[in-house]
Amino acid sequence: MALRTIVIGGSNTVMQPGYWPSLLARMAQRGLPLEVIADLSVGGTTSGFGLFQLKANAHHLADADVLIIEYALNDAFVYGDERRPFRHWARFYEGIIRYARAQNPALRIVTLIFGARGASYVSAVPAIDAGMHYISQWYETSVVNVSRHLMRRFGREVVSDPTFYSDLGHYARPVATTIVADIVADDLERILMITARPRALPLPIDLQHFADAKVLDAKTLIEAHGVPARNYSNRRFSATTADLGGYSLNLKFEKGRPLALAYVCASDTSALEITTPGGTVEAAMLKGGVRDGFFKFLLSMLSCDFLYPGPALLQEPAAFSCSFQVAQGVPATSRHVPKDNVAHGEFDPTADRVMPLLGMLYTGTLKSCVVEPVADSRPQPAAATECIEAPSN
Repeated sequence: MALRTIVIGGSNTVMQPGYWPSLLARMAQRGLPLEVIADLSVGGTTSGFGLFQLKANAHHLADADVLIIEYALNDAFVYGDERRPFRHWARFYEGIIRYARAQNPALRIVTLIFGARGASYVSAVPAIDAGMHYISQWYETSVVNVSRHLMRRFGREVVSDPTFYSDLGHYARPVATTIVADIVADDLERILMITARPRALPLPIDLQHFADAKVLDAKTLIEAHGVPARNYSNRRFSATTADLGGYSLNLKFEKGRPLALAYVCASDTSALEITTPGGTVEAAMLKGGVRDGFFKFLLSMLSCDFLYPGPALLQEPAAFSCSFQVAQGVPATSRHVPKDNVAHGEFDPTADRVMPLLGMLYTGTLKSCVVEPVADSRPQPAAATECIEAPSN
């Protein structure tokens, strides 16, 4: 009987060919076929987006047998080993496991740990990997540490060799990805052979975990607030977004704040202007692959960590207000370029304003959500006084 499977992760799981299709084939050969009921993996995203995906697609959790998580590499890239960002990350990861287990107490949760070329796991203890082991053990879920298996099987010289990787963050295809698929299949077979049983939730590790975070989705913005819909589709995704291009989204929270924005990055997606009590920031929303024409569009995430500098990252405010709108190109505005994004080109006041939101993940209670049209400050063409037909060639 096939095991109904949900997978959340980054580009290593999206990559075709890669370890994931090989893993599906290996598990079928071993008599433990995985029936993928929801492939929610998106390249260039972290555990924050994984939590958003599970919240936005919660109906799948009750019917699933297995949840596979693959964010270790991306999480390490974004959050690193610093204390505050690490604890903020841990709230996301604990939130994923705690939320999924609350929806389905018998769900088998398996986290995969991959390593990047030249990553710290070759010669040190990586914080994110260690955190995943700790939290997973606390909740009695499973971890397949591919990095550890590779080190033990092949040694440091092989694992650190550049030819073992196709680039900084992906194993080389097809040899290394096939090895990875075999390693995962070995552990996964052992894990899934054990009869599933419902498990009660233990006490939380961090009382401020994000399992109770909520989603403001595009459907609500479209149907309740009149934001225009904009559709995107390709062979993997079909997404209806709320295009905030001509609008300002004004929010007030009680005991909470935004955690992350999910959006579609297309070539015409604008930079985003965010105003909070601490000031105004212009965030770059553009991905290098879209800018360079490799992708027509990408599902993407903007983590809001940068809005809460220093100790504020870990302190939930009693009240918080903010507004989002397409950037106006104000010279004095401070700018933020996330690690996996690129800066937009020079501001063009004549360009179309496009901001296709999939939704927002936030904590606390959303007390007020007001959408207001923004006056179009773009130069308008002069009114024509006479229409002359151009001669045909």
